[in-house]
Amino acid sequence: MAGRVAGKVAIVTGAAHGMGAAHALALAREGADVAAVDICQDRPGIPYEMGAEAELNRVVADMKALGHRAIPVKCDVSKAASVEQMAKSVADKLGRIDILVNNAAVISYSPFADLTEELWNLVMDVNLKGTFLCCKYVVPHMVRQGGGKIVNIGSTSGRIPDVAAVHYATAKAGVHMFTHALAKAVAEHKINVNCVAPGAVRRTAMHKWALDAFGAAMNITPDEFYQRELDAITILGQEITPEDVANAMLFLVSEESRNLTGYVIYVDGGFPGYKW
Repeated sequence: MAGRVAGKVAIVTGAAHGMGAAHALALAREGADVAAVDICQDRPGIPYEMGAEAELNRVVADMKALGHRAIPVKCDVSKAASVEQMAKSVADKLGRIDILVNNAAVISYSPFADLTEELWNLVMDVNLKGTFLCCKYVVPHMVRQGGGKIVNIGSTSGRIPDVAAVHYATAKAGVHMFTHALAKAVAEHKINVNCVAPGAVRRTAMHKWALDAFGAAMNITPDEFYQRELDAITILGQEITPEDVANAMLFLVSEESRNLTGYVIYVDGGFPGYKW
């Protein structure tokens, strides 16, 4: 049975682990050939391990095992030359680009008084500028072939201010507005642009570090902290997984959403706002 994106070629950034890996595998299961993109190195000032080359290669192997073409691509999404080369390489090797999932992101937590210019720039460069650059160099391929689907990964932090990560919240709010603006800018080319904004997603390196750090600060276990987090900021109170986010992404890149563009869809368990 053909999948929802059978015969399509997709790019997923930040694909070595966590949500990016879930996006890449979900696309492959639904029939796409996938370029799994990651920088495959840690970033100074980011307090958790970034994706590694071995992890990226495992994701690619898992996609190939599903019977589809898959390639690993090392790329720094914050650098224009790196992104331009990445887009060209994918188009050359896989023939076209139908889907772009801008997932690559970083976060750090800091009181505003201690937030450095270096960390502000890094988070803006990866999360916001990286999304812009990937769109800048992929959109021309979509224009030439007569259409495409772009999904940017935002965050509930882009709607509800996160005072422990002002730079991250600002960058994600920018991703949301960029989604609205780009959707209008490329609509004439039959390119849909939407955003999935997750809440507290379990089983990512980013969130594991936060659970460990905040749990320790409150003298409770990471699991206890996560449950408090869910109780405080969701209506449903149930775990949010990378696969939950990938399911929303799949809808947005399929023909089921052909008349949906410029929207932010929140996968957050129903977010009533912080109660703590």
